[in-house]
Amino acid sequence: MQINGQTAYEADATIIEPGKQPYGPPIQFDPAKEYPFGTTITTNQTEITTIYRGQIQVIRTNSALKFIKEQQGVKAQTVKGIVDHFLKNVKQSVGIYKAGNGFTWAHADGTDFRVEVGGQSKNVKIATSEGKVTIIDQVPVTINQSATTNIGGNRDAKLTTAVRTENTAGEQYITRQSTNPLVYPTYEAAIAAFEQATYESEQYGTAYDEELAENYGLIGELYMSVGQFERALEPLEKAVDYLSALDPEDLYIIDTSLYYCEALLRADDPDYNSLGNELLAEIINILLPELNEYLNEYNYAIQYQDEDWAWDLCFDLVDINEYLGWSYELLNDIPKAVEYYHWASQYESRL
Repeated sequence: MQINGQTAYEADATIIEPGKQPYGPPIQFDPAKEYPFGTTITTNQTEITTIYRGQIQVIRTNSALKFIKEQQGVKAQTVKGIVDHFLKNVKQSVGIYKAGNGFTWAHADGTDFRVEVGGQSKNVKIATSEGKVTIIDQVPVTINQSATTNIGGNRDAKLTTAVRTENTAGEQYITRQSTNPLVYPTYEAAIAAFEQATYESEQYGTAYDEELAENYGLIGELYMSVGQFERALEPLEKAVDYLSALDPEDLYIIDTSLYYCEALLRADDPDYNSLGNELLAEIINILLPELNEYLNEYNYAIQYQDEDWAWDLCFDLVDINEYLGWSYELLNDIPKAVEYYHWASQYESRL
């Protein structure tokens, strides 16, 4: 680790290591220390450089970066602000998750690029200065037919699919720039189109795992929207498997897992119902410690009057509380569901 390009032993920054309380600012550290994966570094009036196997990430002032090790490489999650990624002569899979609702992935191949996350829209800007970046973003899917079944608990979730864009030197991509949805006349037409395209891309190896996860999840939700819960199980299970291969600890997997649980519970099969209840118990046991961890970070940010950091954490607190509300609703524990939905609304009101 370096501070403004020079070796130093103190910095105006905050570090959160997995399972530990946040510490700083200022932080005292050994520049040669190897921080564990899952560590988040938030800078204030300083810049910090991190180095890992040829990757160099420069965290600019008032920015935050989180590093996660995956089966296919390293995910450098730009949480807020500006982070420059110098990956020249490095062939590595680097994923950049969008803060808040949705996700954005960028696969870098011998590339230098800048990621900027900010503003109330939480859009991500990716500016490529050398090489090529393959960007995978979400676009809405619209069905010109009414759903026959309400799914997803109390959440106002939208149907989305993954769309790929290539960025080369000198180009800039802004997420959700193209907001025109993909439109289908019926659920049947949408299911047929996505099943064929997703199956072919999987068989020929032309899709990234996050694309397959997104589209298999969409197929499952489409089936659920018309009450075909048992037919939703296979694509949802595939979506969970692909997400698990990417990062089993990422919160995004919970969303798809809960759709899978809902399909199990609403299927006309007692064995599926039992499995759904078992998985829900596991999900709740994952979410409750996660909620406490985010609350600790949120309270720390409030204590040090870091309003930007606290504001950003509200997105995750909304999601976690909504997931818990949805989980308890599926278990028919309505008082608990109402409690967590209430907290989701409280944090959403602060955005």
